[in-house]
Amino acid sequence: MQRTVKLLLALMVVVGSLASARRADAYAWMIRHDYTGCATCHTDPSGGGLLTAYGRAQSDILLSQGWGRTEKDEARASAAPFFGWFGVPDRLEIGAQVRTLTYWSKVGSGPAATSAMLMQSDALAQLTVGRVRGFGSIGFQADGGRQAAITHAESGNLVSREHWLGVDLGADDQWLVRAGRMALPFGLRLIEHTTFIRQTTRTDVNDGQQHGVSLSYGDERVRGEFMAIAGNYQLSPDGARERGYSGFVEVSPFTGGAVGVTSLVTHAADDAYLHVASTRQAHGAFVRYAPWRPLVLLAEEDWLSQAPAGMAALHGHVGFVQADLQVMRGLHVLATGEVLNDGVPGQGSSWGATASIWWFAFPHVDLRVDASDAKIAAGPQQLDVKSVAVVAHLYL
Repeated sequence: MQRTVKLLLALMVVVGSLASARRADAYAWMIRHDYTGCATCHTDPSGGGLLTAYGRAQSDILLSQGWGRTEKDEARASAAPFFGWFGVPDRLEIGAQVRTLTYWSKVGSGPAATSAMLMQSDALAQLTVGRVRGFGSIGFQADGGRQAAITHAESGNLVSREHWLGVDLGADDQWLVRAGRMALPFGLRLIEHTTFIRQTTRTDVNDGQQHGVSLSYGDERVRGEFMAIAGNYQLSPDGARERGYSGFVEVSPFTGGAVGVTSLVTHAADDAYLHVASTRQAHGAFVRYAPWRPLVLLAEEDWLSQAPAGMAALHGHVGFVQADLQVMRGLHVLATGEVLNDGVPGQGSSWGATASIWWFAFPHVDLRVDASDAKIAAGPQQLDVKSVAVVAHLYL
């Protein structure tokens, strides 16, 4: 049993390193522009996914290549949904995402593999009536995305990553209660969902959402969210569904800096990866800091525990650090380092390093190139995994 668990945990990391779907969601480095919260720009209070009208305007003013324009200029009309081709009522937020990937990878001394694919094609919408909000997404996934699928063909499935109903509460709508399928509130909300930290905690924003009920809060200095997890009801059988909680609290004690703590505990009667009853935990801390406006440092460290039935619990840790340098408006250079030790006896640590160039060319278009080198622990040995990903993203 212990050898099987060891191999499965190593396989999870390798698959995560080679995973192909990368979404454009929350940008934690927006703290360089004094944005500590997420709810003003995103319909999700913890960041990611559909932008609000204000978020679209800030994307044009602060993120996109200026082409002679400055941050003092007004947002272009073309920043509106679907390039502003038609009007959208104030109570309705709509959008769509299309993402393509060209991917090269090499594992150990094996042959290199190259692929090109349509990773994501999702439509998203939120309707607000008074204090009540309804959010939904629907998309097509050629391969992968099984945990978000609502059809079950061998390939080419419809997916719904998020759908929920919510009610805004408080004098300034600083509270939000939601029920439905949502991204788990945990740690840094990263678009790099293939990182060790998002894969091992199972908190990625590609298809790691769960059904449940959440309560979130946000003001200028404090934000947080707690979610009671009921399980992923797009995953069968019932025994594979995890139930428990996930949450975080982040405080911004000064302009350009924020620190948070995060926690998750779930149990499944038949874990989808290990195929035995298992309780897993992740608890940690994270930080966002902009010592200089062009530079943002992000870091997260989590303690891990996996307790499969019939064997001793495994205790480990996973960490992530990233430096984002905005060399000019719209152009970012990133360096990312990560480490994982899942606590399996006799197995060493996994390491990864990624260099990235990210260009927000126009209000609805960004391009990214990631070159990665990872050493994946598999028992006493390590697998050398090299990859280059070229991603084109169109956000309508």
